[in-house]
Order: sequence, then structure tokens, then C-alpha cells
Amino acid sequence: MHLAVLFTAFSGAISAATHIYAASYAGTVTTLSSQSKNGSYSLSKVAQSNDCGISPSWLMLDSEHNLMLCLNEGIGAANGSLTSFRTNSNGSLATLDVLETLTGPVMSSVYTMPSNPQQRFVAVAHYEASAVTAYTWNSSTGHLARTQTFTYQMPAPGPVPDRQDASHPHGAIVDPTGRFVLVPDLGMDRIHIFKISPSNGRLQPQAPLLVKPGSGPRHAVFWTPSSKAVSIDDTVMYLVSELDNTLSAFKVRYTRNGLGFTNIFEENTYGGEAAPDGSKASGIQITPGNDHIVVSNRGDATFGKQIDSFAVFKCARFHGSDATNVSFVGLFPAYGSFPREFDINGNNGNVAVALQNSHEVALTEGNAQTGGPGKLLSKKTLDGEIPIAIWGP
Repeated sequence: MHLAVLFTAFSGAISAATHIYAASYAGTVTTLSSQSKNGSYSLSKVAQSNDCGISPSWLMLDSEHNLMLCLNEGIGAANGSLTSFRTNSNGSLATLDVLETLTGPVMSSVYTMPSNPQQRFVAVAHYEASAVTAYTWNSSTGHLARTQTFTYQMPAPGPVPDRQDASHPHGAIVDPTGRFVLVPDLGMDRIHIFKISPSNGRLQPQAPLLVKPGSGPRHAVFWTPSSKAVSIDDTVMYLVSELDNTLSAFKVRYTRNGLGFTNIFEENTYGGEAAPDGSKASGIQITPGNDHIVVSNRGDATFGKQIDSFAVFKCARFHGSDATNVSFVGLFPAYGSFPREFDINGNNGNVAVALQNSHEVALTEGNAQTGGPGKLLSKKTLDGEIPIAIWGP
């Protein structure tokens, strides 16, 4: 069975990216522009919005419709919120809609349905509220409306009780066919799986994927090999787990009843060496060459005081129906403290890095051979902790 159409990712690197958007827990979303002169780079602030609440934590683009969604985590507040923006060519953001929601929204993903691909839906993981919510997102007006809420309870704390005291959904991704939404839950050591109804776009809960107790799954990405005839059976999901600092790879099986998974790889984000005390794996991306996985490590000071790392792995190789040879490449400097979410520009390979505790956005070269971030090109200091930086139009 071959994959006729690969689902288009709405967040992450896009080929026409010209700006960097950075969210700050100071309550701002800042647009940065990168300039290069005589081989020297600089980052300058060209716009800023205060309309995403007190603690913006996640940014997501629908570049086809010039839309951005910002999640306000609502740290210390009774509620979080979602803000819909229109992105303008000069980097400014026009506020379209603000919707109060459950507290703790930390990641979102856009999905569609075959009967009406222009209708956008959004799935949101709520860390603090132990919930997953779903919304419609009007591509013309940017209007948001909540349609579904799923809440989770645990009978007792998990193996890491100070972090697994409750369900903590932390990620939200859509599979390559556009038929399933998956949500890693750091507190429950499982990935919630939802099938997208082809008729109305509603999420239908499926049996979850249970992962190693105490691992704390955080974020995941799907990957298929570069080929003119990609088979649906060649899908791999890479999962980064925060509490045990691991990268896991699961070969995906599409069955009549949903999804099945076979664990084909697992290693910590230090190549099997002991993880430094206090380190926490965080973000995960596939390089534009589709051949490396990059994971950000927070709080490890691998490259000096307040200079953490990126871990790079080679993607799986397929031999017939068997996926093998995921391997650790090495560690690369993050040029600051607590690299959280980062984004790789699909056009030139440059990497935008949110350095949460350094209160900075870093711009680095990419290295197609190693897969890792290359030399530092520029940095920009912003107010507050920076949880995410993404490329955009």
C-alpha cells in the first residue's frame, strides 16, 4: 500500500520563511528579521504583540492562509487562552480572535478532513489541566470555537511522583496520512491516540500507546524515507522523553482498527553516556535533508557554563519492510541555556533556537553532513524566558 498524498505540516520550517517569531513568558510575541552583510548576521526586532496573554508558550503557523495560533499557557492563572493572528508581509501580527480555554495549553497541531480540506481543526495538549481539547479554526476569519474536551485522571502518581502526579499532555502531532492525532502524556507514560472522523473532523479516542514507565514522553515527530514511491508501511515515529532523556523510534503499522507500533530503537540523548544531573530533553525536529533527528537538551552545560546541547541521530534505514540503523551522531552546542523549541529553515538550513533561561533567540547555521546546528550567526536578547522560536513568512 502506497501513500498517495503526504499530509502537509502546518508548523515547522517552510521554504519561504523570512522572519523568526519568538514567544516570551513576559507576555509578548516578537518578530525578528535576520540581516546579513559581509558575512556577518544580525537579528533586529521588527514587530511585537502583547495579545497572547501572560505566558505565551507555543506558536503554530498555517502558512497557506497566513495564520498563526499562539497558546497562552496561563502560568499561575485559572485559565489559558488561544490567540489567532494574521501574519503580514512586514512581520507584524494582526489579532483576529482570542478564546479563553483550560489552563496549561503547551502544544497544538492543525488537522483537516477529506470531505472539506479547507476547514481547519486544532488539537491542543494541556499540561496543567490534564486534558486535550479540539477546536475549529476558520481559515478566512481566524475565528476559533471549542468542539471537544478530553480529560484524564490517574489512580496514583507515576514512577517519578514529583513530575507524574497527574496526567500531563505535552505534545500534539498529526500522522503522515492526516487520519490520526497523537498526544504524548508526560504524566501517564502513554501516547493518547485519536482517529479523525472523515465526515465531521471530530476526534475519536483509540487505544493508547503505552511507553516505558517513568520515561515521561514529551514530543514526537513522524518520518517517512525520501522516495518517489513512499509506502505507508515505511512510517517511523520518533519520540523524545523528558524524564529519562531518551529518543525512541517506533515503526508504525496501519491496521484495520487503527495504529500499531513496534519499538525499533531507544537510547538516551547522550549516546548512551550518563545524562548530566538536571538535564531534560525537550524539542525534536527532522532536518530538511530528511536524514537526521535533532533533539534539544536543557540544563546539561555540556559546552560550558550555561551552554547546553543538541543531540543528533541518523534516521532509520529500510531493508525491505524492516527499519534499522538509527544511530547517535553526537552533541552540538546550543549557544545558551535551556534550548527549548527550535526550528530549522527548510530553505537554507539555518536554525532558530529559543534559549529559555538565557532570554535569547539564537540563529545558527545548519550542517547538512552532520545534521547538527553549525556555527553561531547571531543572537538577540528579549524580555523574559523564551519557550519557542519558529520561522515564518
